[in-house]
Amino acid sequence: MTDYDDLFAETAASDSLFVDKRALDPLREPDEIVARSEQQQQVARLLNGVHEGYLPTTVSIYGPPGTGKTVTTRRVCGEFAARTETFAVEYVNLKECRSLFSAANEIHLELTGTKRGAYEGLDGVFEGIWEALEAYPEWTVLILDEIDHIQHDSNYDPNDFFYRLLRGEGKLKRDLNLSVFLVSNELLEVDLRLDSRVKSAMDGEEVFFPPYGVALLERILRPRIEQAFRDGAVPDAVFEYGVREAARRWGDVRKALRLFRQAGETATERGLEAVTRECLDATIETTGKEAVTEKLLALPFNHFLVLTGVTGWTERPSGEIKQPVTTSEVVASLHQQNLAEEFLLSERAVRELVTDLETMGLVDTWVDSRGREGRVKQIETSFDPQWVRDVLERYVAETEQVDPESVLADPDVGS
Repeated sequence: MTDYDDLFAETAASDSLFVDKRALDPLREPDEIVARSEQQQQVARLLNGVHEGYLPTTVSIYGPPGTGKTVTTRRVCGEFAARTETFAVEYVNLKECRSLFSAANEIHLELTGTKRGAYEGLDGVFEGIWEALEAYPEWTVLILDEIDHIQHDSNYDPNDFFYRLLRGEGKLKRDLNLSVFLVSNELLEVDLRLDSRVKSAMDGEEVFFPPYGVALLERILRPRIEQAFRDGAVPDAVFEYGVREAARRWGDVRKALRLFRQAGETATERGLEAVTRECLDATIETTGKEAVTEKLLALPFNHFLVLTGVTGWTERPSGEIKQPVTTSEVVASLHQQNLAEEFLLSERAVRELVTDLETMGLVDTWVDSRGREGRVKQIETSFDPQWVRDVLERYVAETEQVDPESVLADPDVGS
C-alpha cells in the first residue's frame, strides 16, 4: 500500500451514521420552500402587478443571513416567469464585486455574456445594459443579491450607481419596465449613504425575512435529517435539543444544517450508534472558539495585528473589551503597543486589512451617522473579542512570519 492508501483507509468512516449527507448541504436548493408562505405571498402579489400594468421600481428583500431571502425570491420569480410570457427575471450576486464599475459589469455579464472594458466607464456599461434589456420581454425583474457589499470607491459612489440603474437616461429613453429586487442583510437606506434623489426613485416596497424560530426550523430540518441519517441515528430528544439551540443561537438554517452534519461526523468518529447531545455540544463549541482560533493562528501577521487593535480598548469600569471601535481607534491602539517602526500601519493600510478581515468573516463593519460629525465606520469582531487576547501569546510563539523579538521598538517597554 502507498502512503495515500493508508491515508484514505485511516480516514474512511467504517460505520457511518449517514446515508445521504448531501441533504445537509447548506447550499443545496430545497425541492420545496418551507416556512416562508407569507414572504412568498408578498413577492407574488408584487409580481402580479404586471397584469395591472405596474411593477415597483425597487423592492427591498432583507433579513439576517440564512433566513431564505435568496432561495425564496429566486424561486417565486422563476415560477412566475415560467407562467408569464411577458415577464423575465435575472439574478446577479454582487458579493465579489470590489467597485461600482465591477458591479455594473457583473449585471452586463449576466444579460449579455460579456463584460465591458474599463475605458468605457460606468456610462458605457449601463448603455450596454439598456441595449440588452431592449430584447427582453415587456417586464423584467433584476435580482441583485448581496447588494450591501456595494461601497463607495475612488470613481463613483452608490448614489451614481443606483440613480443610473433606476432613472438612467438610457432606461427612460427606451421606456424599459425594469424592477430591481435588492437582497441584503439590512434595509438598503440604513446600510448605504443614499441621497434624496435616489430615495425618491425607490418605491419603498419591503419584504422582511425574520430569523427562524424553533417551530419553523423544525419544519425545515426534520425531512432533511430523515433523508441524511439512517433510521434512529438522531433520536427525537436530540433533534429537538439541536433545533432549540440553533434557533436560540442563530435562527439561521445554514448554520443549523452544518450543526447536525458535524455532530453526525463526531458521532461516527467516536463509534456511536446515534448522535447525542454531547455531540451537538461539542460541535457548537468547536464551531465557536476552536474554529475561530484556527483561523486566527493562520492569519498573516498584519491581519492579526489589526485584530489586536480592534480589541485593544477596554471599557472602564466594567473591564470589558470595547466594541465596536472606529478605524482611527484601531490605529491609535496599534500606536500604543510600542511596535517597531516597520510594523506601524497607516490608516489606509488598516482600512484595507479590515476589508480583508470582513471578507474572511472575522469582523463586521457598518457606517454610523453622527450628525455634524459626519459618518463613521464602526468595526467589531464577529466573535467574542476576548478570543484574540486569549490566542495572542500562542500566535506570537508559533508564527514564522516575523521574529517575535523584533516586533517591539523596546521589548522592555510594556504595551
